[in-house]
Amino acid sequence: MMKIIFISGVKFGYDVLESILENNWKIDTSFSYLSEKKKFYSDYANFENLTKKYDVIHKQVNNINDQENVDLIKKINPDLILVIGWSQLLKKEIIEIPRLGVIGSHPTELPKYRGRAPIPWSILKGLKKSALTFFYIQEGIDDGDIVTQKQFEINDVDDATSVYEKMTVLGKKMLSEILPLLESNKITSKKQNSELFIENWPKRTPLDGKINWSKSAKEIHNLIRATTFPYPGAYTFFKNKKLIIWKSTLDVSLIQEPGKIMIEKNQVKIGTCNGSVFLDTVSYDCNENKNGIDIFSSSDNGMKLE
Repeated sequence: MMKIIFISGVKFGYDVLESILENNWKIDTSFSYLSEKKKFYSDYANFENLTKKYDVIHKQVNNINDQENVDLIKKINPDLILVIGWSQLLKKEIIEIPRLGVIGSHPTELPKYRGRAPIPWSILKGLKKSALTFFYIQEGIDDGDIVTQKQFEINDVDDATSVYEKMTVLGKKMLSEILPLLESNKITSKKQNSELFIENWPKRTPLDGKINWSKSAKEIHNLIRATTFPYPGAYTFFKNKKLIIWKSTLDVSLIQEPGKIMIEKNQVKIGTCNGSVFLDTVSYDCNENKNGIDIFSSSDNGMKLE
C-alpha cells in the first residue's frame, strides 16, 4: 500500500482526510497548522482527534518548508503527498521527494482562474459554474498538470457555505477514484492550456467584507453570499457596533436610500442605491446569530447603517 503524507489546515481537508481514512487508506503522517494560526484562517480545522482516532502521526507546523519538516518528510520517504487546503507554496526540495508526486486541489476550473479565495471570488464574479481540480503541484502557482477535474453549478441561491459543501462532497468522491489509479500506476494527467487562462484572483481579508451601502442591492447581496460561513462575513456598523450579515434576501424594488433601516411586516431591510436587502441572519456586537428583526426595534426605523 502507498505511503501517503497528508497536508491540510482547513475544514475541507479535514473532511477529505476523514473520508480517506474511513475507506481504509493508510496515511503515514498528517501535517496541519499550529493552533495559533486559527486567527488567520476562517475555516481552520484541528486534526488532533481525527488523527488520534486512526493512529496517524500528526505534526502541527508553522511553515511546512522549515528544514526540520523537510528532513522529516525525507525520512518518511512517502510515495505520495496530498496537499488539500494549504496556503504555503511547497519548496522544490519537498516536491521532489515522493515518487508519485505531490497532488493538490483548487476549487476552480483551472487554468481559467488561479489564485486565492476561489469560492468567494467565484460568487462575486457571478460564475454560474465552477470546478474542483486535482493537479500535480510544481514550483509555479496552480499551474501543474491536471489529474482530474469535475464541474459543479453555482446557482443564485448558493452561498459560500453551500459551495464549500459541494466542493467537499465532490472532493471525497474524486479522491476515492484517484487513489486506486495512483496505487496501480494507471493515473493519467494533462497539461494546462495557458491560452485558457482568464485571471489570477488576489487574497481577500476580513476588511474586504465591509459593506458599502451606496452600491446596488445585488452587489451587496452577492458580497453577503460570498463571505458567509465558513468565511468572516460581510459587515457594517450600527450604533458603533459591528453587525455581521450572514444571510440576506434580495429585494429589487426601486428604493434609493443607501443604508436606511426599514422595518415592515416583521422584517428588516436595508436600502441601497438600487433596491434593498432583507436581513435574514445577522450577529450584532459579537452575540449569537439572529434574524434582523430581533436586533432592531421600531425606534430604529429610518436610521442608517454606517
